Amino acid sequence: MTGQLRDSDTTQLEQWIGQGQTQFTLLYSATLDGCTSQTFHAKCDHQGATVTVVYNEVGSVFGGYTSASWAAGIGATRDDKAFLFQLKFSDKDKFQKFPVSNATYSIFSNASFGPMFGSNSACDMSLFSGTLNSSGGFFQLNGNFSFGTNYTMSGVSNWNEIHNGNLKIKELEVYSVAVKPPWAVQQEWRKVPEWNKKLVQELIQEVQSIKPRHSLIQDYRIVLIGPVGSGKSSLCNTINSVFKGRITHMALCGEGRHSVTKSYQPYVFKSTRGKALQARICDTRGLEPDLGIDTMEFNFLLDGHIPENYQFQPEKPISFDDPAFVTKPELNNKVHCVVFVLDVSSLLKLDPETLAKIKSFRALTMRKGIPQAIILTKIDLIDKFVARNLETVYSSSVIAKTVQNVCDMFGFPMHHVFPVKNYGDELMLYDGLNFLTLFALRQIMYLAEDHIENQTTDSIDCPDKEKGHDLESASETI
Repeated sequence: MTGQLRDSDTTQLEQWIGQGQTQFTLLYSATLDGCTSQTFHAKCDHQGATVTVVYNEVGSVFGGYTSASWAAGIGATRDDKAFLFQLKFSDKDKFQKFPVSNATYSIFSNASFGPMFGSNSACDMSLFSGTLNSSGGFFQLNGNFSFGTNYTMSGVSNWNEIHNGNLKIKELEVYSVAVKPPWAVQQEWRKVPEWNKKLVQELIQEVQSIKPRHSLIQDYRIVLIGPVGSGKSSLCNTINSVFKGRITHMALCGEGRHSVTKSYQPYVFKSTRGKALQARICDTRGLEPDLGIDTMEFNFLLDGHIPENYQFQPEKPISFDDPAFVTKPELNNKVHCVVFVLDVSSLLKLDPETLAKIKSFRALTMRKGIPQAIILTKIDLIDKFVARNLETVYSSSVIAKTVQNVCDMFGFPMHHVFPVKNYGDELMLYDGLNFLTLFALRQIMYLAEDHIENQTTDSIDCPDKEKGHDLESASETI
């Protein structure tokens, strides 16, 4: 789960805290959880060190750090490491630290109040009490600000120089602060832009702007292939949730020995404004040792001979004489990118038959010149730091090693492998999860775009020329 803290903010806070590289995990958000003292304590009590960050209406960002735990009703807590801070003033960076001067009253925990830095009678920064209702997207703080009572406020002469005299806030966040052990501190193995809400919106717009530029193609056809339980259907739900702006359950998901998905199911995604994604993500039956799609059927699928919503029949794969068989597929029916979806938590448990089938499918796809990618799901199950904060995925040695192992196993370049987490039990959307989904989707759509643009003029402008050839050579291709 990510909040509004920038990389530059966390870097500065790490320096002030002075304990090495730390992990910031969002515990509480006023806009997501409600601005109530009860909810604040329910989410933040007994969590160890925390950072409280306030974002006001006029672009000022300030807050406080304590290495002690909040605990409703306990009263004053001594913390020699506590400090208040300023990160922005009137939308301009302004980094200032205000250390505690009276450590006996560093923080004060009261069930009726939100974060309180200072004593109960003279609180240096008491943000709110009770319940604050949002008005026009803002909360009006009703706490107290006593200047320089228990904290040394060097560099400013009053609180107005910190919050502009404006206590109308657009967000209040509390992060847990955990020092990473040496083995968990890694260099980034993949460089990506700074994660924030703005980036997520920019990615949505960019993905929606990717469109086929050939008249024979209405949208890019992207096929998902993977073992039973790998998360193909959940990925479709996750993509739909990102564009709908809420958790959705469009595709049927479940757990069991056999695939829940029985058909060749295409999904088209639209945003809340009705703008459709120019990609058709097609779910397929999960791969199993004795069931699921075989190599011949997969060959037909790639060439567009299998119609949408076709019900796969493991005991009788589709053939030339099947009434549903598409004898003359158009370019729009053919697959433009194949995405293998794999569950990272069970990679080592893949049975030899399924593993061999995946490798066979990859070899066939390569011979046809169709681009491929891998999406690795359930990354939160193999790295506890990633589970707590998805922003650590590209600095996780565990994830980096897993990606490299997958590349070695199937012969993929690293830049075609994308770790993600699907929505499961969550009831609300999170920017970090959305970012990973959109980042993967964007690159996959660009692979499909490059594939179409790299086709020869003859194969695109004269599709009839190769329709008959597809049928004649189908068995020779595999």
